[in-house]
Amino acid sequence: MRDGIELLDTVLAGEPDLPGPVALAVSGGPDSIALLHLADHWSRLRQRPLLVLTVDHGLRPEAAAEAAGVARRATALGHSHRILAWTGRKPKAGLQAAAREARLALLTEACHKAGATTLLLAHHRDDQAETVLHRIDRDTGPEGLAGMAAVAWRGGIRLARPFLSLPKERLVATCRAAGLDYAEDPTNADPRFTRADLRRLRPALEAVGLTADRLARLAEAMGGARRAMDREVKGWLVRHAVIHPCGTCRLDRRALTAERSDFTAAVLRHVLRIAGEAGYPPGTGAMAGLLDWVTNGAAAPRRTLRGCLLQADGETLTVMREEVACAPPLCIQGGQTACWDGRFLIRNETSSPINVGPCGAEGWRRIKRLGLDATLPDDARALPHAARLAWPIVTDLDGVVALPHLVLGERRAPDPHEIGVVIHLLATRERRIDGPMANGRLTT
Repeated sequence: MRDGIELLDTVLAGEPDLPGPVALAVSGGPDSIALLHLADHWSRLRQRPLLVLTVDHGLRPEAAAEAAGVARRATALGHSHRILAWTGRKPKAGLQAAAREARLALLTEACHKAGATTLLLAHHRDDQAETVLHRIDRDTGPEGLAGMAAVAWRGGIRLARPFLSLPKERLVATCRAAGLDYAEDPTNADPRFTRADLRRLRPALEAVGLTADRLARLAEAMGGARRAMDREVKGWLVRHAVIHPCGTCRLDRRALTAERSDFTAAVLRHVLRIAGEAGYPPGTGAMAGLLDWVTNGAAAPRRTLRGCLLQADGETLTVMREEVACAPPLCIQGGQTACWDGRFLIRNETSSPINVGPCGAEGWRRIKRLGLDATLPDDARALPHAARLAWPIVTDLDGVVALPHLVLGERRAPDPHEIGVVIHLLATRERRIDGPMANGRLTT
């Protein structure tokens, strides 16, 4: 018990002292039930409320009953609980990956609505080992070998994994010692899914020395290397790049191609995450093709990768979001905060709903008709037209159009059609890059 409390204290050390709850994802399996058990004790010791979240993917008939069971358990302990349903059509290919993305989207959205800034996840050492093997199989390169981070960011929410150093057996033993029953997900052994194949291979891998402990230690070592590289990359970006509040990045191509190839690749991976939606880094094959394009003259002026458009103009490389890759429009209720397109954290400070979506050609025409383009800073107006199409555009119920992340500088006097919206480019929060970046706040 004491070890579990210490692990929670460690990952929550940077958690802001805010009135909102600490959220945790609990599916009903042994890992997350152990997390709920230990987090319950932690919350009583530290006098912090908990919000227990369960995602029902709608993929198994038993899932609804399991979610209801977690709700009863959390309520009996005195904690708030919400069941989050993944609705709509499910893909036939890549189902598990789609389910993971949907789960994280639902969880982070629920955190924003509840005012929770941290989400606890029950991933353990065996999960970490599987992640490393899975990323080797996906050819994600050296960054993928770092596996999951103990603390990471997603959609403006801090993801904390306190159990990455613990084997699953320890969490199962915690449940048994406390007399806690739990559910087993049969999809964990479903041969249709890659991770189930990796689990079946585990005895053979251990026989040749590829134990979960060794793979987890590899991830830990590569994580240290990734953090060191990130520090170098951020320093380089401060010196040789401009990251605009709209997420578009402009790089000094000459300085970029003067670096060693592995560092150039690290810079490009970092910038692709800033300009595009967060997700797995490109594989080594895709990165090799991009490096060749950047360093060997970029014969074609444009190319795309991972939802981003890259444009070479002489000694400048511009990396921007592709309009077609943007998330669909999002409605944010009054007083709520949400993440749009994995790139922007948007706080609606009004009492009425607003809509946020990609600007697109029609949106840009509206901006020009209203004369809003004249209010933009010179550096924003100088960006390629393709970059504007992926800007988030805000509209209220009266049809007032705004670009709150770009209208910087002194505020104008408010008028009866004021939109009170704050948009943060998540790169400035999660990547911790110091340099020529700014967040915008709008009153128009």
